[in-house]
Amino acid sequence: MDKYIDRKINQAILRYNMIEPGDKVAVAVSGGKDSLTMAYFLSRKANSAYHIDFGMQAVHVRTDFDNSVEKSGFDKFLKDEGIPLTVIDVPVLKRLKPGRKMNCYWCSSQRRMELMKFASESGCNKIALGHHMDDILETFFMNMAYKGEMSTMLPVMKFDHYEQTLIRPLALVKEREIIDFADRMGLSKIACTCGFDTQSKRREMRSAIEFMAEKDEKIRDNLFEALHHPVPRYMINQETD
Repeated sequence: MDKYIDRKINQAILRYNMIEPGDKVAVAVSGGKDSLTMAYFLSRKANSAYHIDFGMQAVHVRTDFDNSVEKSGFDKFLKDEGIPLTVIDVPVLKRLKPGRKMNCYWCSSQRRMELMKFASESGCNKIALGHHMDDILETFFMNMAYKGEMSTMLPVMKFDHYEQTLIRPLALVKEREIIDFADRMGLSKIACTCGFDTQSKRREMRSAIEFMAEKDEKIRDNLFEALHHPVPRYMINQETD
């Protein structure tokens, strides 16, 4: 599984031109199995004779409402693996305006803003996030079902107003593959969970994808490849005067 995931990450890096010589990558670590798996493999590339010379720095954004990360002990795993970690404390709750309730969008936007700030100040031109193939597919179906648009997370996303670029090295890796690796490495024991249960819609999409791919796992791969091959001729275009 080590070699398999490593090969998938290599394919993603080359297919989407994610990492280039001289890049410095800020690896966002939430404390969950996905981001820890990503940090594990990227650190081995950064500290070996990998064909692309790049540097990396793990960074964790710690909020003022969730202490599950502190209990998980994920920082010890990174230390044992020789991965440098920077922890940023962000008062997500204190930043809420009067009358507003805590929600995932607010937390995510605040953490993303701090990641951008950290990357800029530390000279990182890339920010690596731990989203995998299933996250990308689920987001695609969620956006169609609840937003009425065909869009999803991109393996590489360049910002218009920032120098940094977001990359998702696990884009070609399936969640079940990460789970297998995490179980063997003991990462599942230290993985953290957010106290806000607002992922019901994502779970619905996950169940739908699982149903489609139940008899043939290749369907999941085909769904992902379909994102790369839209056929405009057979898409409905809104006619304008």
